[in-house]
Amino acid sequence: MAEHTLTDGVLILNPLSAIDAPEWVAGEDEEQRRWFEASRPAQLSDVLEFIVSCQESWRTMGDHRHWGIRRVDSPFLLGGVDLRAIGNDQVNLSYIVFPQFRRNGVARRASELALKYASTSMGAKTAIIKVLLGNVSSHNLALGLGARYLREEPSDAGGTFQVFSLKLPVA
Repeated sequence: MAEHTLTDGVLILNPLSAIDAPEWVAGEDEEQRRWFEASRPAQLSDVLEFIVSCQESWRTMGDHRHWGIRRVDSPFLLGGVDLRAIGNDQVNLSYIVFPQFRRNGVARRASELALKYASTSMGAKTAIIKVLLGNVSSHNLALGLGARYLREEPSDAGGTFQVFSLKLPVA
């Protein structure tokens, strides 16, 4: 899967493999569960199932792209960034940064790499970013990426999303 690797010289994004699963589970915290409305902590089996699903989407070039985030000079997993094609030349962007790596620009850099990929490799023209009310960091990141606020909508778990739209550069 090396052909799906992205880098900006500081971060490197690679599709996850089964060997990443324990580190992913260890990186999860309450803040992550809150903003993703997870009903319980992820189990190793959940993460392995997710990774297999992601690998299948990469293999078939399906509508889902997920990368693990690392620094180019470190083997440690910092989190993940995710794109899902949602129709009408749009992708949904989401990301997770593990606690000890937050507030250092990791989410922004990883999002920028993924969004460039969305434009050049998935034909996306617009990215949708859904942020639960109260998630100030993600709200600020969406605005910092240049996204504009569209509306509020209910989440599946009963919360409220702020929905942002970001026009992507033409590939």
